[in-house]
Amino acid sequence: MSEMEFQGSVFSGELSTEDDTFYLTQVKSLNTQSTLSEKQLEQLYSYLLTQSEQGSCTITVNDQIPILLNQSEVQDLLEEIDTILENL
Repeated sequence: MSEMEFQGSVFSGELSTEDDTFYLTQVKSLNTQSTLSEKQLEQLYSYLLTQSEQGSCTITVNDQIPILLNQSEVQDLLEEIDTILENL
């Protein structure tokens, strides 16, 4: 099995175990087409961990569209990234 659909409350997309990447198709309700490497996912996870103590944080989609995540969404996304990384 090389590709697996992932549907979370913040991130949705496809995991590719062949090249250890996550093809991001949706952030919250915003459609996108981004490929995230395992390293990029780990960096995002680290960033979210530091931001989670402050409550909300902003991430950027397609390097231009800022999306505000509330504290609950930050926690959800941390769990989702953890699941994605476990399956890569």
